[in-house]
Amino acid sequence: MAINDISLTAGMRSNLTSLQQTAQLLDRTQYRLSTGKKVNSAIDNPTAFFAAKSLNSRASIIDGLKDAMGQAIQTVTAADKGITAISSLIEQAKGVAQQAAAAQAVDSMTITLASVAALDTVTVGGVTFTATDSSTPGSNEFYQGGTDAEDAAALAEVINDNTTLTGLGYSASVNGSVVTISRTDYSVTSTDVTTSNSTRLAAASDDATAELDSLVTQYNTIRAQIDTLAADSGYKGKNLLSGSTGSGLLTVKFEGKHSLDVVGFDASSSGLNITEADWNTGQASTAAAAISSDSDLLDTALSTLRTNAAAFSANLSIITTRQEFSTDMVNTLTQGADKLTLADTNEEGANMLMLQTRQSLGTTALSLSAQAAQSVLRLFG
Repeated sequence: MAINDISLTAGMRSNLTSLQQTAQLLDRTQYRLSTGKKVNSAIDNPTAFFAAKSLNSRASIIDGLKDAMGQAIQTVTAADKGITAISSLIEQAKGVAQQAAAAQAVDSMTITLASVAALDTVTVGGVTFTATDSSTPGSNEFYQGGTDAEDAAALAEVINDNTTLTGLGYSASVNGSVVTISRTDYSVTSTDVTTSNSTRLAAASDDATAELDSLVTQYNTIRAQIDTLAADSGYKGKNLLSGSTGSGLLTVKFEGKHSLDVVGFDASSSGLNITEADWNTGQASTAAAAISSDSDLLDTALSTLRTNAAAFSANLSIITTRQEFSTDMVNTLTQGADKLTLADTNEEGANMLMLQTRQSLGTTALSLSAQAAQSVLRLFG
């Protein structure tokens, strides 16, 4: 049956139309309240819908970049902590080098005299000295008729008077009954100094180079740990202390085509030019020069680390600032999109109450119009 087949009074048709409009408004208001948005599709408001979509899209892109910035911050932080740890190791290495510089670089031999007898002999550097009880010792002889301390002084004197030995750098010093024999720039060992009687002329090495050997081992162990620390300072496959072209370069992307390159460096011992110590080989003067040279290299390495740490700190500050800016920008864009699409729940709630009241009144008015038609019908009853 077509609607035109039903005859309605003008008042009833007007009330019906009003109720239909009210129902549509109620549906729209309920939908806005349920979604919280006044613009849910392009049909509602094309301009606002697409503008909000563009703002939200940009906010999403920036938010993704912000997450990448957070990971970049962790990468730079890991490298910075690596620099701090490596700097600490270098300071330890400097301490070892200082100990080495103060250590005796060569061994010496000691001879302890105890009741030396005539014809006892001491051989130093191939030259033999014989004890004699004569008050007028001959060439390469020393008087042994006094106390042990006096005999020791006589032995040291004859050694120091021998031009062959002094020409080779040998010298003797006395402390009570003990004679210490040393040689400039070289160690003196048991092959250089021998005696005919190990009781009356007890020869022994002070083994001074053992300390230097230990310090060289300590230094080289620390050097190896520098390599380990540099290799362990990466984050998610990116190591700014590796010095390699790929891993040692961090590119932080910002919005658009903007980016920041954080360039790493080689923080290994070779990259910092820290050479392996060999202070316990060669002459004492050579060892002293090597220790001094290695100490200078350590100072240079520390300077390199400080320079790169300052560069990392500056880059870290830039990335952190960009991350904070990105957070603020995402909030700004999201708020802008919300202002275009979000519904005012207070206003929509008031609309709902008003529409419900209007619907109730419209229903009442329609009922009254129907009653008027029924009154006419009674006239024919």
